[in-house]
Amino acid sequence: MSDETPLRLPSVDPLEATRPHPSTLTPELLAGLLADGDDELVAWVLRDALAERPRAEVYDGLLREAMDLVGERWASGRWTVAEEHLASQTLLRALDAVRPDPGPEGRTGPLAVLAGVAGERHMIGLVCLDHILQESAWTVADLGADVPVDDLARFVARNEVALVALAASDPARGSVVAETAAAVRAARPSTPPLPIIVGGRFTGDPAATSGLDVDRVVGSLVEAEVFARSLAARLA
Repeated sequence: MSDETPLRLPSVDPLEATRPHPSTLTPELLAGLLADGDDELVAWVLRDALAERPRAEVYDGLLREAMDLVGERWASGRWTVAEEHLASQTLLRALDAVRPDPGPEGRTGPLAVLAGVAGERHMIGLVCLDHILQESAWTVADLGADVPVDDLARFVARNEVALVALAASDPARGSVVAETAAAVRAARPSTPPLPIIVGGRFTGDPAATSGLDVDRVVGSLVEAEVFARSLAARLA
C-alpha cells in the first residue's frame, strides 16, 4: 500500500502460529501491518511483545515508535491520509483484542476519568492508558476525544472520581488544558484537591505545560502508571 515494501510476518493463521523471535518485533514491521489494515496480525505482534515486557513499556516503545513511523511517512508524502487513517483504525481494533481482563475486582477499584480536551481528535493514547490503569486495579471511564469542558466538569461532579487524566497533542491547546483542569477542580472541590494528570505530545513543549494547575505532567505511559499506582496505594 506504499511506495516501499514493508516488513511483514509470514502469511499464517495468528491463532496457529508459533511465537516469533523478539528481534522480529520491530516498529517497521508493526507500521507495515497497521498500514495494511491487518488487525489480527497486529494483535498477534502485540500479544507476543506483551509476553516479554510490561504493557506500559510495550505501548511506550514498540507501539509508539510504529505510530511515529506512520506519522512520518504520512508527513513526507510516502503514505497518504488513507494509510494513516487505516493504521489508526487497525490499531484501535488490535488494542481492543489485547485489552486486559481485570476480572470482578476491576469494577470495584477507584474511578479514573480519561478525556481528550476540547478540540483534541487523537484517542489512541487514552485507550492505552485505559488498559494500563485497568491492570493497576482502577475502574476506568474513558470519555474519548474532544470532550467539551463543561461536559467533563458535569461528569466529574456527578461521579466519585479519584483521578482525572487529560490528553492533548497540539501545544496550542495549552490554554484549553488549563481551562479544563480549572473546571475539573471547581467541579469537585476537596482537600486535598482531586488529582489531575496531563499527557500527550503537547507535554514535550515546556512552554505549553508551564503553570498548569495539575498534579503531574507525564511524558510517557510508564510515568502515568507509576503515579496511578502510588495514588491507588494512598487511597487504599
